[in-house]
Amino acid sequence: MNWTKLCDEIFPFGIPNHCEWRNMDEIIKVLRKVGWQKNSNHTFFPTMGGLDLQDAKESLEEDCIEFICSLTYIIKPKKLTFESFQDPIWNYFRLETADIEKSGVFDDPGHSEELAELTPLNYVSREYWDEQRYNDEPLPSTARLVIRKLKGGSFVIFSKQSWYNKQSSTYDARHNKMNETEFRKYIEGVIENGWEG
Repeated sequence: MNWTKLCDEIFPFGIPNHCEWRNMDEIIKVLRKVGWQKNSNHTFFPTMGGLDLQDAKESLEEDCIEFICSLTYIIKPKKLTFESFQDPIWNYFRLETADIEKSGVFDDPGHSEELAELTPLNYVSREYWDEQRYNDEPLPSTARLVIRKLKGGSFVIFSKQSWYNKQSSTYDARHNKMNETEFRKYIEGVIENGWEG
């Protein structure tokens, strides 16, 4: 499915210039729709770019979702927005997230925690995942690696065919240095004047 068709399916009665979702269930539904499309899911994180969204689901952590990009990221959404332009290849989704409390596994984890989840919400250091053992026992079948994004920020999702994705300099997470309005104006400027304009 191409990017234009994906947008048509999400907005069957006409694609708006701007749309936003704040309801958690609606955010998950839209992200899942985007993630399931192989050409429509390239995601730029708050500190980097270059991972493909595969799926999204509700987290057991309160007000959080699992944002799945080969690894599972625990994030706390505030809102999801969609921005469209005359040329749909520039259309994108922007997910704003809030801070979440650290788990207590590490004293100073920084912006995120890489953890082994032995059973639901039972977190230990990632080193046990690497060793595949905990307390001298093999990890349970329920164990998985998760990354909890403690620091809020913005994610943007573009088509893999987009000019934004093909411009390697955008991997500097510039979108997270601008608010929603500033980033849209930035994209409009690039469309009108090119990358050096």
